[in-house]
Amino acid sequence: LTQKLFFRLVTLSMGHVPPPMRVLSYRRKIFGAHFLDCLTRGMRHADEWSIGETELFAAFVSKLNRCEY
Repeated sequence: LTQKLFFRLVTLSMGHVPPPMRVLSYRRKIFGAHFLDCLTRGMRHADEWSIGETELFAAFVSKLNRCEY
């Protein structure tokens, strides 16, 4: 899918494209893929917390910062 078509489909289903999705799709080969790798390492490979705890902390911090998550 092209980015424009993908964003249209997401907009139709959700009403808007969430900002994190926009960031991860920005210049995918140059930026997005590498940024996603960093996020995955940070979110999924935390030794001290489970995946659920990590997601909960991320959602809580996003709420405090008034960010969509």
